[in-house]
Amino acid sequence: MLSYIRDKSNQITSKFNHFYFIPLFGLICWYTLLFALVGLWVSKGSPSYPDFGEPETPIPLERVGVIMLPGFFITFIVIHSICFCSSMYLEFYHRKIGKLIKFIKPTLQKRLAYASITIGIFAQLFFIAQAIVNTVYLHRRERAASHYAVLLAIFGILVMISLALNFTNYYIMGQYYRQYVNGERWNKFTISFVVKICWLFVTLSLAVTTAVIYIKGNHRVSSFLEWAFHFWYGLLLAFWTYDLYPLTELRALRNPARRSSSQDGILSKIGLKKKKESPTSIVNIHSSGSSDSQIFTYEHKFPEV
Repeated sequence: MLSYIRDKSNQITSKFNHFYFIPLFGLICWYTLLFALVGLWVSKGSPSYPDFGEPETPIPLERVGVIMLPGFFITFIVIHSICFCSSMYLEFYHRKIGKLIKFIKPTLQKRLAYASITIGIFAQLFFIAQAIVNTVYLHRRERAASHYAVLLAIFGILVMISLALNFTNYYIMGQYYRQYVNGERWNKFTISFVVKICWLFVTLSLAVTTAVIYIKGNHRVSSFLEWAFHFWYGLLLAFWTYDLYPLTELRALRNPARRSSSQDGILSKIGLKKKKESPTSIVNIHSSGSSDSQIFTYEHKFPEV
């Protein structure tokens, strides 16, 4: 049974390269949820909900979803969690089999990836749990602040650790590509790492600031920051869409007539420019597999470190 599933999975991944649709779908769903909640709240006249513990406006976007569209809200939270975990795994899997640039330090980077995915799964479970708990308690008019706060805090801590581990792999890739492949300090991986770490820092700052201001009782300002946090957080799925998009370039390599003319462009797009003065750098694109299903991998041979 497991071998059958593995064979089917290999067939799908060898022929289908548009896995960037998964984080893109999650991105669309996330902003659809946010704009739907904002539009619905504004269309109702931007009311407050003192019966639900929200006497001031604006109210947090999450409370809008829990109060006005609980089923819709939880459904989109689950979709986001699935897309989050799937995107992390797809990047790891395609680096492992070589359809994306392989890991430079396989042992270390695979451990980072495993830890990132595992922690990320637990984080999303807490994300779903806090949404359900908050919805149930709020509609029962029962106080759920302590339960909700604990679940939300655990989610926040776990997701930040998961993303930090995931982003660290880009730092490792960037340093080695600078030294052994293209000599560029600001190569694709380094730029990706810097952008993502800056995003993570802003995300963490918004989350902590929102929580502190809310605890101090300034709910109006904390609500504005919570809105900004949700819209900013959605950019994560845009990053993963960009990371998985190079898989589509492999289709050009399936046509032998276009293969030679396509390789230079593909190497350029994925950040691989062979450094002429470095004889230790070897970057080779080759095909393997049956004639009806070719898998193109990237080989890297670097000095042992």
